[in-house]
Amino acid sequence: MNPSPYSPMKVYWHRDRLDALARGEVPSPTQVQLIISDLCNQDCSFCAYRMSGNLSNELFGEAREDGSVNNNPNRMISYEKIIEILEDSAAMGVKAIQLTGGGEPTVHPKFEQVVEKCYELGLEVGVVTNGVKLTPKLIDLLTKAMWVRVSVDASTVDSYVSIRNVPIAHYTRVWNNIKALAERKKATGSNVTIGVGFVVTKENYKEVVDATAQARAAGVDNFRISAVFQPEDEKYFETFHAEAVKLCSDAEVLGSDTYQVVNMFGDRVSDLVLKYPDYEFCGYQHFNTYIGADLNVYRCCVLAYNTRGVVGSLKEQTFAHLWANDAPGAFKGFDAGGCPRCQFNNKNREIIRALVTPPHVNFV
Repeated sequence: MNPSPYSPMKVYWHRDRLDALARGEVPSPTQVQLIISDLCNQDCSFCAYRMSGNLSNELFGEAREDGSVNNNPNRMISYEKIIEILEDSAAMGVKAIQLTGGGEPTVHPKFEQVVEKCYELGLEVGVVTNGVKLTPKLIDLLTKAMWVRVSVDASTVDSYVSIRNVPIAHYTRVWNNIKALAERKKATGSNVTIGVGFVVTKENYKEVVDATAQARAAGVDNFRISAVFQPEDEKYFETFHAEAVKLCSDAEVLGSDTYQVVNMFGDRVSDLVLKYPDYEFCGYQHFNTYIGADLNVYRCCVLAYNTRGVVGSLKEQTFAHLWANDAPGAFKGFDAGGCPRCQFNNKNREIIRALVTPPHVNFV
């Protein structure tokens, strides 16, 4: 049995942080999602940051002189500030850095040096990318990462080009890069986990089975199926929900001992049905924090670039200073039940269970 890489049970491997939470302390996060670039070389129709009315769009766009909003701002963290954040993270006991978006992390001119610095500091690396800029040199570098997930979200060139608003050449380039990464992993004996991501939308849901097969043929390790988070919540899926459930289930059958299909579609739609969490304590924000390219520290990716998610700013202070001084006040009294939607309900419920001591613990 292969455990899911997205299992909520991971929290039990961080007993020190659970104990700190139980004592009312604010432990350092185990993971930092570091958004080094808000600029993207693609324009996905379902992007949480660029979707008008979505939670993560509130603070993301930049106003133009004519009053319109630029939803693809050329906003990046300076290399010097990134190094400061990484060095603070290592000193604070952070275990892992996830380079994701925001925008596309590989468009940052210092992306390779950032990854190398993470390795130098002993920080585990995970990368979420659209895969367009995976050069042979970068592919070689990423074989030392813990995992790389390439967002594809389509099985046909027409669908890919339409959904992501890109030239046809991107489709071929991305699949060639995915195959090259898988081949390089095999050639080097690397332990990196290579995944392909598929966010289910109205436009692509009929392609999920073919995309699962396509990723398997490319030689990757896993395929993650999720559902688009958007302001319409579960109503968005009403006209095709039953068919999508069936297709996602069919896709799972393509899994094997060496290829894992992680079907999270049902869980994500259930999160949208629930809307406001049915619990008060958000433990997830203590294990995984999010640093935006705007240099705000946010509670999570769902509340990234949203005023409710702001923990503090790094513009005039270090990450270590903020965590020691601003974070305790920002976390105190925060009620998860006030969040309009959450995709970490399963993880939060598991953290809550882990913090409650059951009776007769020695009678296992």
